[in-house]
Amino acid sequence: MRSDTKILAVAGNPVLHSKSPLMFRAAFKAMSVDAVYTRFAASDGRDISDTVKAMGISGINITSPFKEEIVPFLDHVEDRARRLGAVNTVAVTNGRTEGYNTDVDGAKNAFLANGIDLAGRKAVILGGGGAAKAAVLGFIEEGARVVIANRSFEKAEQIAKELGCRAGRFGDIGEELKSADILLSCLPALEDRVVDGRDLTERLVVLDAYYQGETCLVKDAREKGCKVIDGREWLLFQGTEAFARFTGLEPPIGVMRKALYDKGSEDEGKKNIALIGFMGTGKTSVARDLGKTLKRPVVDIDALIEEKAGRSIAEIFRTEGEHAFRDIEKREVHRVAGISGTVIACGGGAVIDGENVAVLKENCLVVWLWAGRDTIRERVGDNGERPLLAEARRKHAMDVIFAERIPFYARAADLVVATDGRTIQETVKRIAYESDTFLSH
Repeated sequence: MRSDTKILAVAGNPVLHSKSPLMFRAAFKAMSVDAVYTRFAASDGRDISDTVKAMGISGINITSPFKEEIVPFLDHVEDRARRLGAVNTVAVTNGRTEGYNTDVDGAKNAFLANGIDLAGRKAVILGGGGAAKAAVLGFIEEGARVVIANRSFEKAEQIAKELGCRAGRFGDIGEELKSADILLSCLPALEDRVVDGRDLTERLVVLDAYYQGETCLVKDAREKGCKVIDGREWLLFQGTEAFARFTGLEPPIGVMRKALYDKGSEDEGKKNIALIGFMGTGKTSVARDLGKTLKRPVVDIDALIEEKAGRSIAEIFRTEGEHAFRDIEKREVHRVAGISGTVIACGGGAVIDGENVAVLKENCLVVWLWAGRDTIRERVGDNGERPLLAEARRKHAMDVIFAERIPFYARAADLVVATDGRTIQETVKRIAYESDTFLSH
């Protein structure tokens, strides 16, 4: 892996559920693009902006709840995204951040690519958030007659006035559907039944943007014989547009769709949590407290090596060299990763070895603890105990190693959690929150 490998990510809260990495990694592999894609557990818009710059990220997708928050921190925002007040794709060129809203393309292309012409069609769109607004704009661009309906009629009226469509009341949905061709729901996950199944007709094309499970709307639509478009189609087409923005290449739609729809996933069946990251990011301390929080045993690879060798890692480096240490480290990583239900703190250089990464990713939720250079310098200090920094030009050595390792951490990570400005317990809480429904028990 080269130091100029492109790093891309999706940022959100929560974000571990995002399927974007599956699509992008498959596309990069199919097209031999030298890039990696991970997930960033962000705190707010500024956190995303700062991390993009410090980590050297080339592009980032923004998901809930940061699509509006990120806007003030960008150097440029395209007209459509500015009109909507929301950005879900940020491309970085020569350090300049440019914001786009590819949800507009995702919403309309989910229909167009499935043979549904939008021109002149009446579409009823449910919701009042950023996704609904993006869908309204996309449908209007294609010449559809749009009715936006929301629990708050005032909110629906506001969107209608801003974008140039008509507002409807939730109580009137049945009446609106009598003459509608399309029903698109952008309501939150698995809401109670909003549309009476008796109001659905066979002529309707239905898409529910929530794709994590079958909603009442989708179930009712199938029973009524409506054409149902899978909500993942929206995710796919906002992703293909983002891919083009990030790479300048034509997206491999078939490859990305297959990765998105495959039942098996590289993210499934993991039973451990492995913490990776540069020296001074807090792996040992976070692992200790995370183990207590999750009631799981903790293994610190470096401490384990020192205990077995009866010597410090610095001494192993001095007497046997780095190569010998890496061999010892590999044996321990492979052994420990096979244990179930464990929190593992890995050494800073463990991810350089591709075999280590493979075994960690197979068995562990790999969490990259990120911290900027200034934070690391402050934490590491100048006590000479770090073997790779035991030389005169410590600052330069650290900068070089830091830059070289970032792509390796990004390749290995399922999730990135920044520790800058966070207490150990805040970091632990965030990891526990993200991993709660992810790990196999």
